[in-house]
Amino acid sequence: MLQQGIMALPYDAYIDYDDTLGVDLDQSPADVGFFKIPMKCEIIEVGGIVTETCAGGSTTPEMSFDKRPTAGSDNNRAEIGLLKLLTTAAGKVMYDKAPRGTILYPGQEIVCKVKTQATGTSAAGHARPYILVKPLDETKANLANMVETT
Repeated sequence: MLQQGIMALPYDAYIDYDDTLGVDLDQSPADVGFFKIPMKCEIIEVGGIVTETCAGGSTTPEMSFDKRPTAGSDNNRAEIGLLKLLTTAAGKVMYDKAPRGTILYPGQEIVCKVKTQATGTSAAGHARPYILVKPLDETKANLANMVETT
């Protein structure tokens, strides 16, 4: 059984979007990475640590978090969190508590994507996404997608 406490889920950036500063927010809207769900857990918040000041003369960046009920599949995919980064200085931590209480299970995924790119004069921005969760007590035998190999 897992002990209760708050932790961050592991994040993997897609190879085309693997940048030392994090997600480049002045690029075209696209899926940029995903969070693996290795245990039953409850979302506390989704967020992003701004590593380059976000700006844009026409539009400012937005980063969203979508839940995939089945890892790797977009069937029934739905947005659960949104960061409106506006004009935000580097070093700020932006977060959204809207998905708080959402229960995640092994075999699901959360996809991070640039929803709205920064455009216009001085378009810029980078952020490193995160998801804080609280593990929920559960035995692996009770989780349908947890299968021990032989």
